[in-house]
Amino acid sequence: MKAKVFRPHLDDVERLSYGKKASKRRGTGSRYHCHRLNQEERRLFELAKVSHFLTVRGNGYRKERKGSPLQNIWRQRSDALATLAVCVEKRSTIDAVVIDFSTLRVWDDASFVAMIVNNVLKAKYPNLHELVVDDAVLSSLIQTPINWDAIKTRPIWAINERLITIPCERDVAKSLAADVVKEGSQFILHEFQNERIDTTSHAIKQVIDYDGSDDESIDWNDI
Repeated sequence: MKAKVFRPHLDDVERLSYGKKASKRRGTGSRYHCHRLNQEERRLFELAKVSHFLTVRGNGYRKERKGSPLQNIWRQRSDALATLAVCVEKRSTIDAVVIDFSTLRVWDDASFVAMIVNNVLKAKYPNLHELVVDDAVLSSLIQTPINWDAIKTRPIWAINERLITIPCERDVAKSLAADVVKEGSQFILHEFQNERIDTTSHAIKQVIDYDGSDDESIDWNDI
């Protein structure tokens, strides 16, 4: 049996960005989660479509909207495209690259986390690799179970983020984000499996030791 998951339509993502209701996939938007962009946010959104990662000042929070419309709409678009939601947060002292794996909508993302940690960080940014591997957040991410029922049926705003946040210097942040996007484009998302075959401890070890091979994967486009 092949997995089917809820995903927004790109047309609806665009409609939400203009404050309109989704017309192709009911439930894509929510009145409690802001998506309408202002002029500056739209400029950044259009730039992100070209670079495939978002760049915002801070976390993009807009006080009058009580949230971050730009971050929300970028997550929606990433969900529609079945890609990582990658964002560079420009901060006053040090920037951060934030990677959200929830938009992949898979029941186990350990192998994809491993590909980013090993094929990008370990291979090209060893200092950042040490920082991330030593960070308890990474272990916490792998140990936190994914709610597969929610992944299959709920819009992205109703699904918990699965984040890796990597603090780095500004001159590194954009190149790192681009490398993460490039590695993410190689992901082949797994077919739904009835049982988890990895224990938590093995999944954590997989993140540290993964060699990049994946002989049993299938193309998500065939699902």
